[in-house]
Amino acid sequence: MSVLEQVGGGVRDAVRAVAMAGLRARGDLLGELMSPKMITDPYPMYRRLRESGPVVQTAMGPLTTRYAICDGLLRHPATVTGTSRRREITAGSGRVQQWLFGSPSRDGLVDPTGPESMISKNPPDHTRLRKLVSKVFTPASIGALQPRLTEIAAGLVDRARTAPSFDLMREVAGVFPVLAICEVLAIPQPDHERFRQWGSDLAADLDAMAPASKQLAANRSLAALQGYFLDLFERRRADPGDDLVSKLIAVEEEGDRLTADELLATCMLLLFAGFETTVNLIGNGTLALIRHQDQLQLLRDDHDLVPGAVEELLRFDPPIQLSSRVPTEDLELDGALLRADEPVSLMLAGANRDPAVFTDPDTLDITRANARKHLSFAAGPHHCLGAALARLEADIVFRLLLDRLSDLRLAGEPRRRPTFVLRGLTSLPLQSRS
Repeated sequence: MSVLEQVGGGVRDAVRAVAMAGLRARGDLLGELMSPKMITDPYPMYRRLRESGPVVQTAMGPLTTRYAICDGLLRHPATVTGTSRRREITAGSGRVQQWLFGSPSRDGLVDPTGPESMISKNPPDHTRLRKLVSKVFTPASIGALQPRLTEIAAGLVDRARTAPSFDLMREVAGVFPVLAICEVLAIPQPDHERFRQWGSDLAADLDAMAPASKQLAANRSLAALQGYFLDLFERRRADPGDDLVSKLIAVEEEGDRLTADELLATCMLLLFAGFETTVNLIGNGTLALIRHQDQLQLLRDDHDLVPGAVEELLRFDPPIQLSSRVPTEDLELDGALLRADEPVSLMLAGANRDPAVFTDPDTLDITRANARKHLSFAAGPHHCLGAALARLEADIVFRLLLDRLSDLRLAGEPRRRPTFVLRGLTSLPLQSRS
């Protein structure tokens, strides 16, 4: 990083810190939402917001933790993604988004979902793209990966358990998902570590409050990843295999194919979205089970409960806390009037604990009948395409931890990553009897 980048980034971070402090001093809820205590435990604040009314106003616009509104906006045809509107924020609006998201034309910071991935597209373009990708990325193709992914994860767990204690994030959760993506894309083994770093850099920039240093690192990783994939595409066109990249290149629907940009965006999205979501699902889920030993014992007694446990862990402490949607017309949902063209922040993690949908929502219950109603993979047209892969990876790891390790407990204090959109751990030290 150049001196100019360091100075500019430091100024940007300082401005953000001052702005957040000012919002907190004025009692604006956005300031509280971005406070350090939210990293430790955001759920009391989500409950407070939900009890304050269907929608609360912040310096960033309307925000909701109500399940009915979050689910309704995610599914409503008269909405577009908040991501797709980031580039439309005007220079004179005075809204927090200007400094929160930055501007590619002003400071060179990029949106890591570009170029034009499914996250930022809306129907009919999104429908067309998802239809093509879904022909290749099918539940059957994901299920076929289970033996190989189990073999990879077992090697990581077995290596970790040879020591008296180990860090789950460093040795298993932070490694397995990127190896899984590399397996899906048939990335050569010598390049796996580069992919892990690229995925980490890009996912970190999804957080609106990421420091400038993280955003600049994402810029560099994005450029490197684009170059790598473009070279990979040429090699797979010349020598196609049975991997996902080769299939995406070849997929066709009534004469329609993915464009070069769409192919690039899809592969990048698979890397950083699939990687980071699963890392945090495994970390958050393991910590929740350790802190709820009764639920962990239920799993030990009956491994058939693992799929339901994965759903409940996704509900209880999801890896992605929020999303956004923009109504294209005035809408009324759950008694709230939502104005056209005004972005609404959807606190999905708060909606997952709405007592109107989930009985005793602050209790972890791996036998919960409706746990799968969670919004952790969103809902509607933009429901996460990689949800099946994330579920499979989590299922594999949790079964291995149950099979290979007994009396699983903390060996030190877990450390949370200092991010708000992505909720996860940087360290989870564990010890167990093998």
